Amino acid sequence: MRTIEITTTQNVVIQVKLATLMDRIVGFILDLIIMTVSYLLIVAGISEILHLSNLWEDWVITIIIIAFMFYSLLFEVLLRGQTPAKLMMGVKVVKTDGGQPDFIDYFRRWAIRWIDIWASFGAVGMISISTSDKGQRLGDKISDTIVVKKKQTSGYQLKDILSITSTESYQPVYPEVVSASETNMLTVKRLLNRHQKYPNIGTYTDLIKQTSKAFETNLELKRKERNHVAFLKQLLKDYVILTR
Repeated sequence: MRTIEITTTQNVVIQVKLATLMDRIVGFILDLIIMTVSYLLIVAGISEILHLSNLWEDWVITIIIIAFMFYSLLFEVLLRGQTPAKLMMGVKVVKTDGGQPDFIDYFRRWAIRWIDIWASFGAVGMISISTSDKGQRLGDKISDTIVVKKKQTSGYQLKDILSITSTESYQPVYPEVVSASETNMLTVKRLLNRHQKYPNIGTYTDLIKQTSKAFETNLELKRKERNHVAFLKQLLKDYVILTR
């Protein structure tokens, strides 16, 4: 399982797991099956309602071709980076900085599918994904996107970054944290990651407690969370939003 570190627009470094080549191949096949079954059922239903004797009239074929063409673009826009197969497999398209792609990004990914997949029978896409450090096909590179696992292992997860709202609608618990240095906050983030990965190692537990007490003292804070880990996570979240 390949992982990469990405620096968000809030200057927070997070580690994400990339979708594997097999994830993407299986997802593509699942989407093909979903498309085929769905469209055949829809067309059969329309034909039954309209009492058509020939299911494969020209207009029916045209509808199927158009639906196939725009399937991935439509669903990635509607489901914010996922097709039905991506949703089932727990993978998602995001920007390389962890942000949410916009319509133009999805359109670019979709437009290059003709080179990555259809015209080359998938060869170009598979070679590009296998040789890219970020597991990107050509469409991903052009749109500056990556495909990641939604379920991550880091202490500060991708979903936390994507769910961050504007400072106008967010009420920080510890606004004093803005006076902390970026270096110190990145250290907190890495420490939380290591503690979550190795929860039974006493050294990380002790460091968490010491770091928590240091922030309380240096920033003159009254800690509201009883748990040191929860306190540091809240500090990190407040810092990210207030300094973005």
